[in-house]
Amino acid sequence: MKLKIKNSFIPWSFLDIVAKDQGIFADHGLEIEFFTVNRDELEPADKVAWYSDLIKADKLDAYSVCAWGAIDRLAGNDREKIIAASTSSAYAFSIVADARTGIKKIEDLAGVPIAVNMRTGSHYCIVSELEKSLPYEKVKVIHGGEPAKRLRGLIEGRFKAVALISPYTEIAVSLGYRSVAETKTVDVLAFVARKDMPQEVMASYLKSLDVAARRVESDKESYRPIYVKTLKETFDGYPDDIRQRVFIEINKIYNEIPITVWSRLSEYPKESFESLKMWMKKHNLVDSPVEYDQVVYVEPLTRIVNS
Repeated sequence: MKLKIKNSFIPWSFLDIVAKDQGIFADHGLEIEFFTVNRDELEPADKVAWYSDLIKADKLDAYSVCAWGAIDRLAGNDREKIIAASTSSAYAFSIVADARTGIKKIEDLAGVPIAVNMRTGSHYCIVSELEKSLPYEKVKVIHGGEPAKRLRGLIEGRFKAVALISPYTEIAVSLGYRSVAETKTVDVLAFVARKDMPQEVMASYLKSLDVAARRVESDKESYRPIYVKTLKETFDGYPDDIRQRVFIEINKIYNEIPITVWSRLSEYPKESFESLKMWMKKHNLVDSPVEYDQVVYVEPLTRIVNS
């Protein structure tokens, strides 16, 4: 069975990448084709419409997404279901700024546009964190695309502040930028699949991811080469001089780059769903009413657990 999977690189797609690289998908009867945004293109700000169009056009069968984005994209949507989840305590966003602009602490971010990837974790986590310290009307976010694109915008001076996730945060700090705030969220990574995908295929996909999670968890250091290789691929669209600067820093901190380890698969936690949904509704960040039982499909995961 051939599946088209969204490649969001690291940390989000690392289990998919490991499962493909090590032949785990093939062992479970799956042929995986990654859908990747061209390095010279920017993911659109409206993720709900974009992902919906990709599914409708048969360009995508499954993808992983942060807990917030899963609620947003599946509200009012009967084409996809959340079929499993994973967590990582290393999942946190930082706000990184050029100190030469005068931004040295979280209070200095009032009214400053912060580059995020709209309608993804970097958007929701940053707003949630900043409103604890700043008046909500002073929290400003703008669309900057994927992490590597936001880092490039910071380096080129197009953004004063950007939201970054590890290991992009460590690269930015190594380049001399300042981390002025960090979210404390231990986030959920949701795995979403087309509703019309056969249940046995969903189960094979989840089993493959679970095997990959177990292998990385048992010996994460052996996966450092593929982790860093995948990281470097995200800078393919950079001008040569900036890419060279970034690669120098990556090589410098190679052994210190944190490897995000995702947990074994579990059911999407209902408590997390309800809490995030309430926050999103309060901030008018979800387009349609959505209920847990409407978007979560547990049978494929139950199938592999029972087997």
